[in-house]
Amino acid sequence: MTRRLRVFPLEELFVAQAIPGLLLAVGWTVMYEVYHEDGAFYTSLLQEILGTEGLFPHFVISAILMAFPLGMVLDSVRHVLGEVWLRLPERCCCGSAAAPLAILGKEPASPTDRYLLYRHLRAIMLTPAKAAGNLAVVFAIFIVWFVVKMYRMQAWHVFSRTFLVGTPLVGLAIMVILLARYRREMRAFLDLTQVPPHAAPSPPAAGMPPPATQNSSSPDAAAIHGPGPAPGEYQ
Repeated sequence: MTRRLRVFPLEELFVAQAIPGLLLAVGWTVMYEVYHEDGAFYTSLLQEILGTEGLFPHFVISAILMAFPLGMVLDSVRHVLGEVWLRLPERCCCGSAAAPLAILGKEPASPTDRYLLYRHLRAIMLTPAKAAGNLAVVFAIFIVWFVVKMYRMQAWHVFSRTFLVGTPLVGLAIMVILLARYRREMRAFLDLTQVPPHAAPSPPAAGMPPPATQNSSSPDAAAIHGPGPAPGEYQ
């Protein structure tokens, strides 16, 4: 039985895009402030939703529907910041890039087998790497938003110093761990899938004759084929 070849990787849509998008949608609802008419801070938008009868199911449906477009935006931001500008996958953790193994360039494997192997590597390496990078972008947004929100609320009069200092530090630690996972998995995926360029043949050493090509007039060909006509000749 042959496997059906899928063109679009669904695991990336759900794992690498939908989950970070859903987290951003829910986190935005938690962080967004609702004010009185006089401008005084009142509560968060999520508390208003929970306090309103019959509004929470609509919020869940809206967050799920918004997860996919938000995930695509996060994936684009991660690609531009991490791969185009900062070039994080090209920087190995130890400072030097590993030698490409080029397992997809092996001749014995058929194109279908190479495709299935590539899809397997995407599922176990590239998809977790993209998910970690997108989640790191989400946590970076939350950290900046938290600092701005605490400043606008003048939260140092309400919350303890442990909460004000520990919350962004914990978020920063999680973001660093996700970025390290993103860089490591992306680098490993590139090392396994990139085919190295073919090396040019080295020039012959000085004084060495060029390799002789076998033809019908060479004595070696006559010795191999015997006294009869050489290949390509007609009697």
